[in-house]
Order: sequence, then structure tokens, then C-alpha cells
Amino acid sequence: MAITSLFRAASPPENAPTYFGIRLDNDIIWLSGDSSSTGYCHVTGKVVLCLNQPLCVKDIKLHFEGRRYMNWQSGSEFQRAHQHMPFLERLFMYQTWSFLPYPGSPSSTTLAPGNHEFLFTFCLSNSSPDTIEGLDDCHVRYRLKATIGTPGGRRIDADTRVRVRRMYRSLLIPEPKMVQDIWPQKIIYRVSLPSQAYTFGSVVPIKFEFIPLCKRLEVATIHTKIEEIHRAFQQPASNRRTRIIVKDDYYSRGWDEDEYRKTSDNEGCWYSTTRSLHLPNDPKECLQSISTNFLRVEHTLTIQIKLLNPDGHHSAVLLDMPISIQCALPPLLQDPFVCSVIQSLRLMDETCDQPLPSYNNHVMDRTPDEIASGALNDDTEVLPEPPCYCQLDISSKPPSYESAVLSTVSNPVLLSEGYA
Repeated sequence: MAITSLFRAASPPENAPTYFGIRLDNDIIWLSGDSSSTGYCHVTGKVVLCLNQPLCVKDIKLHFEGRRYMNWQSGSEFQRAHQHMPFLERLFMYQTWSFLPYPGSPSSTTLAPGNHEFLFTFCLSNSSPDTIEGLDDCHVRYRLKATIGTPGGRRIDADTRVRVRRMYRSLLIPEPKMVQDIWPQKIIYRVSLPSQAYTFGSVVPIKFEFIPLCKRLEVATIHTKIEEIHRAFQQPASNRRTRIIVKDDYYSRGWDEDEYRKTSDNEGCWYSTTRSLHLPNDPKECLQSISTNFLRVEHTLTIQIKLLNPDGHHSAVLLDMPISIQCALPPLLQDPFVCSVIQSLRLMDETCDQPLPSYNNHVMDRTPDEIASGALNDDTEVLPEPPCYCQLDISSKPPSYESAVLSTVSNPVLLSEGYA
């Protein structure tokens, strides 16, 4: 008898939906990181409700909210256990839509058994901060929550986390970085990176090249490390803290060893070697490079090349090279937004590569008399239609949320505080 009552308690209550959830067309919302903050992207999805019996509902609503939390001190205290304080969490973005009831319909609606889908679309500004996760004392989180209200006062909820990431040109088109200098009467050195932007879990290859200018001068050690710098704003005092993400120590054994590869050019004979730094995958060990008005995360590649001079004393070359660490991009062939960004970047590069027009091909501006006489002709060109809002220049404002939502029964309300 006890076993039977146990199974009855675990069964769903009467008139409960068999499934109620939120499905996004893309699990991650990608924003353009290189465009103006006045840009925006569309977020699309649907609320799915499955019923095996009729359900009387008073309303069905969807809420989108963004919350941020910051409570940390400078130094290395952030790596210790942190006690969460909910009253420091701040709501900086909020929107809501109403799917039911329809305008002019009764206050209560009975939904028939079957599958019901409620489509939604809204705009998210490029000025929205990235999702920050991995720190106990600081985070930025987004959430979609759907609610069903019944005439009896019962509420049925379903929510899902939303991640907002940023897409940068440097990840799509790598930009190499090289530093070369000469230490008179000692050494010529060159340090190069294939790119200045990397993703979590990737490898940062660093190529070192040397031309010794002094006999019996050797490279003793090469110490490389990637430091992560956090800068917090909107605190009683601006705080800064640093942690080492990954490091590598290389001890040279002379120029004639197999560790160095010899190449020659017009400058001389180079001795080259490559060291690799493996970035972590865990967000608790490394954050993405971001910049907001309350938190900035930067990454710097620090290099120390220690030289052993012929007389036995040591000299050192110190280099700091800023790099960017970002989340891996979605598959290029499956995400239309990525394809559009790549296409726009290619068009931009092709435009920049075009030669300037020659003086003989220039065209003078028409005078007012010529414009007036040309307007009387029957073959006057018809002006093109004005572009839609997604093609407006960067000085235009995003459309209102009322015009962006597809459903005519949606009533979006926006609460968004400026933070950039």
C-alpha cells in the first residue's frame, strides 16, 4: 500500500502539462564585437507547451532578464571560498511579453490537448555585456523564463540560461604580431605570434629568433607566461588583481644543440626555436577578454629572455605582448550570422585593396542648373527604396521592441540601464 501511494505522489497533478519549455534557435547569442555599440542582433525562439488534456489558463508570459553580481577585493582573495550575497545582485536588463490572452478575448482561455508553440523575436543591443562565468565573486547571467497562470492562482514556470558571446574580427581573420629589436654589441632578437586572438583550449605558439652579436654570448633561459588582469569599476575604490593563467620555463643548452634551427637571410644567420603555451578550457582557470563599464579583463603575454654574457653576468630582455582570449566560434557553415560577418569583412578588405581613382577618371559635381534640367527628362532614374532598419547607418537607433516582435499579441516592456 505504501509503494502504491509513493507512485501516486510522483505522478503529475491533474491538468498539468506533459511538457513546458523554451527553445532558442541558437543556444548562444553572438554579438559583433568590432561594430558600433548602436548595433543589435535578433534573438528568436519559441515556447513549447504539450497537453494531454484541456488546460484553462489566465495568461502565458515570457520574461528575459540580465543580472550582474560583483563583490570582490583586490589581490589573490578571489581564488578563495566566497560567500554569495544576493542583495548585491543587480538587475540591469528586463523585458516581458504576453502571449495570452489575445486582445479582445476573455480573461481566461481553455487550450485544447496537443502541442502549442508560441514564437517570439526580440532585439538585443551590441552594448549588452558578455556572459561572465567562472568567478564566484563576479558574474553576468541572462535567463529566459516562461510562466503560465491559471484561474485558480497556480503558476507553472519554465526557464533556461542564455549565453551572450562576442565575435571579433581577429578570430575570423588572424593578425600576426612580431617584435624585433637590436641590443647593440649583444644580440638581435625577434619574437612573433601567428595571431593576437586565441580561443579556450587552444595553443599559443611563440617563435623566438636570435642573431648573437658577441662571441660566447648565449641564451640562458626563456620564461613565458600569460597573465590575466581584472579591473573592477563602480566600486568604492577601483580594484585591480592579477593571476597567472599558464607559464613555460625553457633552459637553453647552447646554440649548437638540436633545439635551435638555423636559417639565413640578408640580416644574418638566425637561431630559432618555438615554445607553446596551452590555454585552459575551464572558465574557473581563465576568463574571456572583455571590456564593460564595471569589469575589464585583459590578457598579456609576458616574456623574459635571460642572456649569459661572456664574463659570466646575466642580462635580460623583457617583453609584454597583449593578446585576446575568446570563446570558440560556432561552425561557420551553419550559422548565418557568422557567414554574414565574414562576407562583410571580405567586402571591406576588397574595398580597402582597390586602388585610388586616377585624376583623369574623376567626375565633376553637377551645377544646380544641370540638376534642374536633368529633372525634366523622362528617363530620370527612380530613387531606390529606403533600406530596412537592419541596413541603416550606425547613427540610426535600433527599432522599438513593439515593431521587432513578430506576434501581434506581444506587449514587450524594456528595462535596460546604460552600462557602457
